[in-house]
Amino acid sequence: MSRELPRDARDGLPELRAAFEATGSGAWLMRAITACGLDHANGYRLSLQLGDDRMRGGCQATEARLIAGAVDLIDTDWLSLARHRAGGLPLVAVAPYGAIFGGLVAPCDGELRTLADLPGKRIGVVHAQDKNWLLLRAVCRQRHGFDPAGVSSCVVTGSKSALREALAGGELDAALLYWHQVPTLVADGEFREVCDLVESLATLPGTSCLVPSTFFVFHEALLRADHGRAEAFARSAAAAAERLRTDAALWSRVSGVSLCTPAGAALRRKWLARVGLPWAPAMTGALQRLAALLDGAPQRARHDLPPSAWLSAGLLQ
Repeated sequence: MSRELPRDARDGLPELRAAFEATGSGAWLMRAITACGLDHANGYRLSLQLGDDRMRGGCQATEARLIAGAVDLIDTDWLSLARHRAGGLPLVAVAPYGAIFGGLVAPCDGELRTLADLPGKRIGVVHAQDKNWLLLRAVCRQRHGFDPAGVSSCVVTGSKSALREALAGGELDAALLYWHQVPTLVADGEFREVCDLVESLATLPGTSCLVPSTFFVFHEALLRADHGRAEAFARSAAAAAERLRTDAALWSRVSGVSLCTPAGAALRRKWLARVGLPWAPAMTGALQRLAALLDGAPQRARHDLPPSAWLSAGLLQ
C-alpha cells in the first residue's frame, strides 16, 4: 500500500479514497462531506467509490478493497475489524460511524410475531458472523432462554439485496435486514418489523448506553504515513453528521430519500437514532462487554478490543 496520499493536480490537496456500498447509508455521510466542502476545509480531497455489497473471500467487498490497498478508507463493524486484526491485518478504527444495527422483519400474514416465535422458523442473514445475527442470538438467550442458532434454520444469502429478495419471495419466515431496508419494506403493510435491534440492545446487561457498532477504518500504514489526514477526516465526518442531523433538507438530498412519505420519515427517524454518536472512553468497556455476549465472536477477537489494539491513538481514546 502507498505510504503517501496522491495529490490532486487541480488543487494540490492530497486525495483520500473511500469505498462504500452504493445502497448503504455510509455513502450519505461521504456525500455530505463533499457537498459541504468539509474535505477541502480540512485539507484533503475525498474521492468516493461506490460498489456492491457482496462477500469476497470472507470479506465484504469494501473490506477486500481496503486490504488490497485500492482505497484508503471504509466503514465496517468492530467485530469484523477485530477478526481482521486477529488474522494479522493491520486495520484501525479512526472515527465512530454509529450504532448500525438492523431489524428482524417478517410477513404480516406469517406466524412469527415476537422473538418467542423464532423456534422452527427460517431466518435469513447476510452471513453467519453478521453482527445483527449475533445480537439477535444474544437477545434471545437473555430474554427467552433459547439460541436461534440451535432452534431455527439460519439461511445465509451472501448480500443484503439477496436477503431482501429471499424474504419478498417467500423463501424465509423472517430476515435480519439492514436498518435502511426496513421502512420501505414495511410501508405497504405486507411486512412487519418484529424488533429493532437498536432498541433490543438496551435490554442486554451492561449495555444500557448506546455504543457505536461501526467505525470508519484506515489501513495502519496510512496512519503511520499521515496521521494528520486521519484526524482531518475524523473532524469532517463529525461535522457532516452534525449537519445531517440538523438539516433535514441536506439529509434528503444526499440520501435521495423524500421526507414527504411515511417510509422516508421513518427512515430518517431510524438514522437519527443510530448515527452521530460522539466517542466516549467508557464506550470501549461497553463494547468489550457486548462482545462477550455475542456468541460466535472468535476468542482472539474478543481480546483485541482495547484502544491500543484497534483504535487509533489520539483519535478514539
